[in-house]
Amino acid sequence: MRNRWIANLILVLLSIGFFSKSFAESYLNFESHQFRPLAISPSGERLYVTNTPDSRLEIFDITGKHPVLINNLFVGLEPTAVAAKDNNEIWVVNHLSDSISIVDVSTNIPRIKQTLLVGDEPRDIVFAGKNDRRAFITTAHRGQN
Repeated sequence: MRNRWIANLILVLLSIGFFSKSFAESYLNFESHQFRPLAISPSGERLYVTNTPDSRLEIFDITGKHPVLINNLFVGLEPTAVAAKDNNEIWVVNHLSDSISIVDVSTNIPRIKQTLLVGDEPRDIVFAGKNDRRAFITTAHRGQN
């Protein structure tokens, strides 16, 4: 009974063109564009990379001849920008989550220590002011800074 049901399902999918080349060509990836997907720690020892499709921050050791992946963690949906506040704190802009993940990287296991909800579709972040105490985040709509 089950095999017959699967065979019927395949026949229906074939008849509507599910497995056709034209169906595959009509697929659109709606992944957000990256704005600043790479950041190097102030010490120059770590490279932070946003993995937008997987919603992760990837952490590489760049002290050797080749970058080595040492850790990664889930941040928010569609991370598109990353900035190193200092050697211990990384800020990740999550475009689809409308948030900023503040990541503590001071230990071997990085963790999100705070999530800031910001305006619609944040794009990028910069630090400024005395000791980089201010964070400026750009968003999609005017007046949401």
